[in-house]
Amino acid sequence: MGRFGATELGRQGVLAAAAVIALLVTGEAVADEAGVPTEASVPAFIPGEARAAELPADACMEELRRCCSCCPGWSHYAIFDVLFLQRNAQIGNAPLAFNADTNLPVMTAQDLQPGIGTGFRLFYGRFINDSMGWEVGYTGIYGMFGDATVNGPDNLELPPPLGLAVNNFNDAEQVRGTYASTLNIAEANVFCYDCCEECGPNWCGLTRCRRNCHCIDWLAGFVWAGLDETANLEVLCCSPPEPANYTVRTSTNYFGAQVGMRGRRQWDRWAVEGWWKTALCGTSAYQSADPIVGTISGEERPAESANAAGVGFIGGLNGTLIYRLTKRWGLRAGYNLYWLTGAALAPTQWDFATAAGAGTGINDNGGLFLHGANLGTEYRW
Repeated sequence: MGRFGATELGRQGVLAAAAVIALLVTGEAVADEAGVPTEASVPAFIPGEARAAELPADACMEELRRCCSCCPGWSHYAIFDVLFLQRNAQIGNAPLAFNADTNLPVMTAQDLQPGIGTGFRLFYGRFINDSMGWEVGYTGIYGMFGDATVNGPDNLELPPPLGLAVNNFNDAEQVRGTYASTLNIAEANVFCYDCCEECGPNWCGLTRCRRNCHCIDWLAGFVWAGLDETANLEVLCCSPPEPANYTVRTSTNYFGAQVGMRGRRQWDRWAVEGWWKTALCGTSAYQSADPIVGTISGEERPAESANAAGVGFIGGLNGTLIYRLTKRWGLRAGYNLYWLTGAALAPTQWDFATAAGAGTGINDNGGLFLHGANLGTEYRW
């Protein structure tokens, strides 16, 4: 049999199979005068390979979307990630304790940088039509804690002049600094999405529908973030040891609009996903300091507080690899970056002056950078 005969026979076989499918789907069959199904009888939504070869790439993509329900194969999604983030705060390197014998600093603000904090991220979203969707999410980072301790033979003191004014803050045996921080982020977004199959002329038939799906989402929404911090200097002096503290607390709230982009590529049991988001926010910062009391000198400073309004920035970046356990369940592992500016960081609020008005100011020019891993699960249906 010649090449033309084989090709024609294959063509007629494809058309006949398509006509059978059309009969099952529509209950109608269309044939030419000889009883052979015509190419016009092939349903537009079930193209054969011969038909696909004649379609341009865009038309082939449309056929794939219509004949294959695998891109995307979900209209709802829920994501849960456990986060492990290292924190780096712009708290400067101001001295916090001196060796009175050498007049050299033995503790600085950098010694209080917190270690790895843990938290979680939870998102739920859904598609509302063929191009739009919405999502809500929460991210919380807890347990960001750093501390440092120095000991000496009754020769430690806090920076002057406050360190000299409070009896417990000089000739001390031990100084311990602590720094704790918590970050909460809530957001609500709408997004415009476009999902497509990888498509080629030889991959547009119903029986060879590829499951390689690529989605791009453009996001816009509202974000709120709350950064709460506490920093404390505890000083032990005298015999028996008597503690005195200098404690400050801060809270920075962010409110603003954000935009971003998310991409996802899925094939077989694997998928990769990444996103970036950025927000310009108004900020409301607040700081308060507890009374400073010496065991002999008495109260050297009453409780003080201050607040300020400003502008801050929130940025985020993520890349995640997903292994699909089933059609709906997947395991996730990835890496994250978060950056916040315009924050009132607790260690930058310590004021060791003794003049009137000391401790009543606020520094809300701090920045915060977090980076680390996420591990979790997702469910898409």
